[in-house]
This record gives sequence, C-alpha cells and structure tokens, in this order.
Amino acid sequence: MRRVSPDGGGGKPYFYKNMFLPPKAGAPDLMVISTPQGISTVDLATWAVSVLVPDHDADLMFTGRKGRNVYYSVTAPGEGQLMDRAKTLFVIDADTKQRREIGRIPNGQINSVNADETLLLGFVAYDSQPLQPTVPDPRNRRFDQAEYEANGPDGKPLNFARAKGVRMLQRWAARYPMEIFVIDLATGERRVIHKTNEWIGHTQFSPTDPQQIIFCHEGPWHRVDRMWAIRADGTGLRKTHQRTMNFEIFGHEWFSPDGKQVLYDLQTPRGQVFWVASVDLETGRRVYRRVEQNDWSVHYNVSPDGTLFAGDGGDGDMVAHAPDGKWLVLLRPEPIVDADPSSDKDDQIFVEYLRSERLVDLSNHDYRLEPNLTFTPDAKWIVFVSNMHGANHVYAVEVERRA
Repeated sequence: MRRVSPDGGGGKPYFYKNMFLPPKAGAPDLMVISTPQGISTVDLATWAVSVLVPDHDADLMFTGRKGRNVYYSVTAPGEGQLMDRAKTLFVIDADTKQRREIGRIPNGQINSVNADETLLLGFVAYDSQPLQPTVPDPRNRRFDQAEYEANGPDGKPLNFARAKGVRMLQRWAARYPMEIFVIDLATGERRVIHKTNEWIGHTQFSPTDPQQIIFCHEGPWHRVDRMWAIRADGTGLRKTHQRTMNFEIFGHEWFSPDGKQVLYDLQTPRGQVFWVASVDLETGRRVYRRVEQNDWSVHYNVSPDGTLFAGDGGDGDMVAHAPDGKWLVLLRPEPIVDADPSSDKDDQIFVEYLRSERLVDLSNHDYRLEPNLTFTPDAKWIVFVSNMHGANHVYAVEVERRA
C-alpha cells in the first residue's frame, strides 16, 4: 500500500465517478484527485503529483472518457446549502492546461458527463431543507458530510449511522419537488428530462452509451423503489430491480465498465443475507453474487474487465453489523454449479460466490468518511480514501496477491 496524496491530505471522487484520463500516445497515464492546493493529477507510472487547478475552491467533479478533460465547479459563497447556491462549471484539458467556462447553474448539482462528452447530467431539489439543520456547510469537513445527530425514543443520542437514518427518513418524507436535467456542452442549453417529488440521487451516464442514464430514489432503502433507468431524452423510464421480500434492500448502484449492466448492493432481507447483484439492461439477465457478513461493504466496485470485485468494508454500527468488517477486500467471483446445469433457465437468477482476500486493514478508519474504492484502468491497483492515519488521504493498494 502507498499514500498517493501529498502532505496536507487529499480526496477522490465518489466511487462510480470517473477519475482517470483516457490514454494518449506520448502522454502519461493520469488520474485526478483533490489536494489542499486544488485539483491535481497523479502519474500512474511514477505516482508524481502535479497541481492542475491551483484553486482550493475548485470542486473536482469527474473526468471525461473521450478527451483528457477534467470537469470541476466553483460554488458561489452564501448562507444556503451547496445544492441551493449557484455554481460555475469549468472543463480543463489536462495536457494543454486550456480551461473553458462551460456555464453557470443557479442551483443543483452536476453528477456525470456522457460517453462522448456532449451532455452533462444533473439534478436539483427546490425549497429543500438540510438533513442536519444545525450543522454548517459540510464542504471541506473532515468526513465530507454533516455530523448527523438525532435522539432515540428514550431521548438519548443515537450513534452516527442511526442518526443519519432518522434524518434521511425525514428528508424522504418531505417530498420536495426535484428535477433531473441535462446540459448540452456545445450550446449550454439546459433541458429537464424528469420531474418528481421523489428524492433523487446517484444520476449517472453509461460509460459507453451516450444516451443511457441510471438514477436512484434516495431514502430508507426498504421504503423506496430505488433503482431506475431513463434515456437522455426523457424516454424509457423503468425500474431495474423489483422487491420481492419484506425488508429487501438494494442500492449504491453503478454501471459495469462495458455499460451493459447495473451492479448493486442487495440484501435479502436487510442486514441478513448479502449479495453484489447485477442486471443486464438489454437482456434482463440477473446474477447474484454471495458476500459474507464480514465482507459487506459501504461500496463495491468492479475491475475494468469485469473479472474482479472489491469492497471497502464497514464498521459494526452499519447495516451488516459485521464483527470484523473493517477491511478493504478483493472479491473473486466463483460460479456455483448445480449438479444438473442443463436445468438452468436464462430467465431465472444465476448465483455466484465472492471469495474474499483482505488487502488493507481499516480498523483505524472512521467510516464517517467513505473510502469510495476504484480500480485503476490496468486493474493493478485499487485507489481509495482513508483517515486511518489521521488526515484524509488518497491511498493505493496492489491487487496482485502477495506472498
């Protein structure tokens, strides 16, 4: 394992957001992280860190998949929530350092760019209240989120995980109006593709299909039909998973690298039986991959070739209540073959088992900061963020089995 970010700390994008630049002849393979100096590139061959955007107010959003472009925003100062304040959007070429102002949005959040870098994807809530009203703007806080607080029925303070659940239930029940929108990168036109009073989140473009989007209904997972797909023109709205069991929960969805599948955390029921599941958006084929309790993770991810999975663990207060779950784990899928495989039916669920290998001891990590692990494009490293040594830093650990 090695620390990637420089002295002073560092951060990385959310687990499903691209942070790598496409390869280019004669140019280094780069990933992009946040540092106290601004937005920085990391040479994946030498691990050298170079400041790209020297502005500590620049919020790294994601990188492009067509060009070597880095997208970021700068939020206007003010008293309101981040979602309610104006943002100026920028894109910068990591090689030429040429920067372009894309435009300005009066509110909302940009979450993704499509595969051919013609559209940005965002969402906005109107007149919403913060999850934790007494906590200041969470920007640049140690855990990158509010310090959730709430009391239980006995009047005593709840732990962080339970308090966050209380606040999320309140936000879900509030039914604020929301929109999903796209912005044309050539013209700057903003176009609304979906309106709802559901709590929207996790808006993502497919890494390969410029028109395919997935998103979620946020809130208590056992209460919501969480996972949805829609096309960039607003057509094709559909659920991608249907609950069949009380207290079945599913979420933290992301696209497979080829864009054909949606992968997600599935529990049948909540906190009891754990899977990394997938559904093929075209064929409907489903695979459930069994995960042991101690391997359950806040987030999972998959290698670029789809052959390996990994998880970033979780503490004992989280949904799995794992007694020894604070590990970053490599997960190798193994098929579970029936004695009579000829009886298998394509319209039924295929089952695999995820054999785990522990890579990083996160016993000193505070899970109020989510590790948000990501495989490098060559699948030789897993990049994650941790506070296990105090400050938030970006780390990388080798995937290859060590002696």
